[in-house]
Amino acid sequence: MSLQLNEPRVDYKEFYGANHKQMPNLIADGRVPMSVSGLMRKRLEVLTGGSEDVKSAWHDNYFDTGGDGIGYNTNGNAKIVLDSKLARDLNKKSKLRNGALVLPEGMYKSLEGPEFTRDDLGKYATSNVLTLDEVKSNPIWLALARGDQDLLNEYADMVFAQTKQRFGYDKNMGLWVSGKPKEPNMRLWCVSRLGCGSSASGDSYLDCSNGRLVGVAPEAHSSTEDKK
Repeated sequence: MSLQLNEPRVDYKEFYGANHKQMPNLIADGRVPMSVSGLMRKRLEVLTGGSEDVKSAWHDNYFDTGGDGIGYNTNGNAKIVLDSKLARDLNKKSKLRNGALVLPEGMYKSLEGPEFTRDDLGKYATSNVLTLDEVKSNPIWLALARGDQDLLNEYADMVFAQTKQRFGYDKNMGLWVSGKPKEPNMRLWCVSRLGCGSSASGDSYLDCSNGRLVGVAPEAHSSTEDKK
């Protein structure tokens, strides 16, 4: 059964299954893949403006954010790539290895987005959950929030308040990334449910059978973009 993501308009649609198989279905349906910042805004919106079923659907499930990717280079560096065309072009024939999209020669260099060295990743994406202050000052989280510090602050405050109330957590929103690849590749970001601290993983598998993309109707996507 699909998640109840809407009330009453069907602005959001779940595409459950391997990302590289579901992305063509999402695009063919005339929708835009949800981004990390879009998910952050939606989780904030339903906190006070949705039914309990809709709130639970957004807060208590993980989501692959098909609009945002992370590209890895063989030297250990990584780029946060927002609204990635490579991600939107994923399909059954895409060249995958170990669950990642293999990038053609020279493609990593042309990717647009903030780049982090392996030392940076070791500092900011430590595979540990973070304190509230660490989240708000984390440049990777800020990049995923599209440079909107106010959005990051509001979302982090909500996550920490909700997880403290519901689960007793004092730390949340960890970041996971892949190690050095043998060839340049790209993966999508996956943001976990609040019960797992709303952590973000940049090492998820594009061919995993339990992927979950969300397609956003164009009018809803435009409305969200207008809030920037």
